[in-house]
Amino acid sequence: MSIYGRFFEPSEKSTLRKVIDRVEAMSPMDCRSYIQGSWDAMCELYKVKNDDGSFEYNVAANERHEEEHKPLIEYIDACIEHANNRASTEADIDLANHMKCIKDIIIEDIYDVYTPNGYGDMQYDHQYVMNVLLEDRAKNITMWPMMKWACEWNPKMKEYRKLYDKYEKIGREEN
Repeated sequence: MSIYGRFFEPSEKSTLRKVIDRVEAMSPMDCRSYIQGSWDAMCELYKVKNDDGSFEYNVAANERHEEEHKPLIEYIDACIEHANNRASTEADIDLANHMKCIKDIIIEDIYDVYTPNGYGDMQYDHQYVMNVLLEDRAKNITMWPMMKWACEWNPKMKEYRKLYDKYEKIGREEN
């Protein structure tokens, strides 16, 4: 980005604006699905293979992910429950205001795709997939964490990997 407007295009939204607009349109249940998807993806990523070939959760490896995700899920559930008990316009407004902090976390997670990771990788593959998810509102953005962490070795994640590859191909063709 140039501060002097060298690449300025008034009719085109910035990437940050696309991310914010997409996340702001998410309902509280969408936010919960996104956070739960992130937690589930981490649990699937840290599974260990047994001698018989089956997979099981690595409890020790997943403790940290539970500590990170469970309070967010509980907070969202409590906010939704509180709004449902009051059932008023004011409760809906309060719920939307309470979801702002959760949406900020989701915005940060999504926008992180557009920054280099700690190893110097620009994450272009992730960017192609995210561009497809941001451009087409019919695409389910709550599936992003599962697609991002999908792996080939875990049978449960193979379909997410196929979807990731499909969106990456679409993103490359559009670029």
